[in-house]
Amino acid sequence: MKKNTKKVIELNKAKKQLNEYNGFKELQKSVGGLPTITDEKLALIASKMPEIDRANHTAGRSQTQTTNQLMSLTMMSDSPYRMMRQCLSQIEKKRNALEEAYFKMKKKSIEIKQWYKKGDEMSIVKAQEAESQALRQKNYIDGALKEIATFQCAYDDIRKSHNIPEKWDESDAEIAEIDHHIKQAFRQAHRDVVQTGSITGGNMEYLEQYGIHSQTATKIIRDYVASENEMIEQGKMPTVERLYSFLDSMAAQFNHAHKLVMKRIGIKEIIKKEFLYLENKNDS
Repeated sequence: MKKNTKKVIELNKAKKQLNEYNGFKELQKSVGGLPTITDEKLALIASKMPEIDRANHTAGRSQTQTTNQLMSLTMMSDSPYRMMRQCLSQIEKKRNALEEAYFKMKKKSIEIKQWYKKGDEMSIVKAQEAESQALRQKNYIDGALKEIATFQCAYDDIRKSHNIPEKWDESDAEIAEIDHHIKQAFRQAHRDVVQTGSITGGNMEYLEQYGIHSQTATKIIRDYVASENEMIEQGKMPTVERLYSFLDSMAAQFNHAHKLVMKRIGIKEIIKKEFLYLENKNDS
């Protein structure tokens, strides 16, 4: 059984090599010969194409799973709801692209039938060209589906890791926004202090928008940076978990500071629930 399978694989490989060679040969003829690429070199190129086709199964998408989940997914956000919404956005984008590709291929398949039915030389060439292009599309369709699966898995992982119910809604996401912005403002301000020793004007404004005095933030961040520098001098390297812990403590400390800004503006409530998509959380 294994011998037969191996034989079929080898035959398919040889057939692919021959098809590639014949295709390259026809191309060579159509341009009246090539100055460098001889028949022997064409045969060598064709012999390597099956492996290239195999390896291309790994390259049918624009990004790796690692890049998608740690960079494209904007994982530096501190809100799991933002991460999940980013997953949803990426899934929707890929699904729209697949839908477009599906209908494009359906239309093309009708054209291919019509070209073959016409039977003239140009129509047959057009049909063959379209069939070849359709085969090339397979890897990209496969890649898009793999990306959708990756983002679906990431969505589920994030939701479960943060104990978010399946029926979360816009209200849940809005409530989490205050924490996110406080952490993000302190993250960016921390980078400023590490790089230049002071907070830039843009991040001072960001902090104030959430009710945090820039000098208070400067004092807190400089003390934190000093404690980290002390660790480093003692030969202990701070990990990113220490930064996360610091950001969490800032969100807890300044969680209600934005209410001072609301009072100043004259806003009674930020979240207008009557204009949000809400789930009935009592449903089982």
